[in-house]
Amino acid sequence: MGDEKVQELMTQALTDQEGEGHPGRGYGWKARHPLDPFNIRFLADRGFGTTRIFRILMTNACAFQCAYCPMRAGRELPRHALEPAELARIFMTAHRRRLVDGLFVTSGIPKNSLWAMDRMIELVELLRFRHRYTGYLHAKAVAGAEPEQIERLALLCDRVSYNLEAACQATLDRVAPEKSLAAGLTLLRRVRDAARNAGPRRVKNDPRPPGRAAAAGATAQFVVGLGEETDGEILATSHALWKEGTLHHPHFAAFRPIEDTPMENAPEAPALRENRLYQADYLLRQYAFAPGELVLDERGNLPLRRDPKLTWALEHPGRFPVEITTADREALLRVPGLGPKTVARLLALRRGATNVDLASLRRLGALTSRAAGYLTWSGRALGTRGLQEMLFGPEDLPPKPRVYGFSPGTFR
Repeated sequence: MGDEKVQELMTQALTDQEGEGHPGRGYGWKARHPLDPFNIRFLADRGFGTTRIFRILMTNACAFQCAYCPMRAGRELPRHALEPAELARIFMTAHRRRLVDGLFVTSGIPKNSLWAMDRMIELVELLRFRHRYTGYLHAKAVAGAEPEQIERLALLCDRVSYNLEAACQATLDRVAPEKSLAAGLTLLRRVRDAARNAGPRRVKNDPRPPGRAAAAGATAQFVVGLGEETDGEILATSHALWKEGTLHHPHFAAFRPIEDTPMENAPEAPALRENRLYQADYLLRQYAFAPGELVLDERGNLPLRRDPKLTWALEHPGRFPVEITTADREALLRVPGLGPKTVARLLALRRGATNVDLASLRRLGALTSRAAGYLTWSGRALGTRGLQEMLFGPEDLPPKPRVYGFSPGTFR
């Protein structure tokens, strides 16, 4: 029974993409069975290769009545819980065997928020102080936690996250009445402030190097399609939190209707909408776009037919073509098919280059099929702006009504 409990809690901490399976990525990415005993997520760690994150729920029991959640109170679902000491032992066994590099732990809210957070903190303290674990640790804070609990969690973890779920209180009042947007924002800002104020000081007996408190920043999730919020409103909220230093980055999860919940007949949000939000967020954080520059449709949402950068370029033909020999970094970043790394390489190359052609761009990492028509070298066009329109866009196709038993994407 113990192994089955661990498998269930690990499976329910998967993301949607992991649940569908991505061949060739190893355990966790290729879910061979709904109760695959491994949930190890592979993340790119810049400069250090790949980081393997062990993901698990402490418990799937919950006293909250969120209308969209598969773990909501009253729903028929096998309930399991791991004691902090048991989970610490399981993780450390995997870590000592070099199966994993870090831990992401989330939880339902059994009994009440304070009790749930106390158990989360107990787990973190056991790992840091008893087991002397110094590696990556990411914990999910829960709604209703006390300020002291949040500060303690932030001091001991590399990252703390929280599920805001919606960008307006009206949606939460309808689908998650126990949650407060204002309280969630205060919680995230408290994580930020705890990290800033920690400085070089250390928690007593903390085995980690100084200055490690919440060094990886905080993240927050928005469930896309949960309410009436538009993409523009969601991005305005997430970007404002990023600019003020509260969020390291947001997570977007397309809404999935769950059977035996009040929202089981609500329409599923397109996965492509989630993808477009990630693309737009990246433009805001890495490409110096402002929220008001994003091209939105009449409903305030990102068009699904093309990615947001190409959509912007097509709406601003006067900004192109961009002359490689004289353009600054900002102008080159606006070119479809060029990313920050490619732009940096291109700026370095052009100092001594007598010519740049498509082959050169391709070697630098550019998506030349898209970039060529938007660039010139000494006045010479590098290509044409061929654009293959979708015969049928996502908005043209009738949605397939589906109801899910469990939505792993709820727990990011």
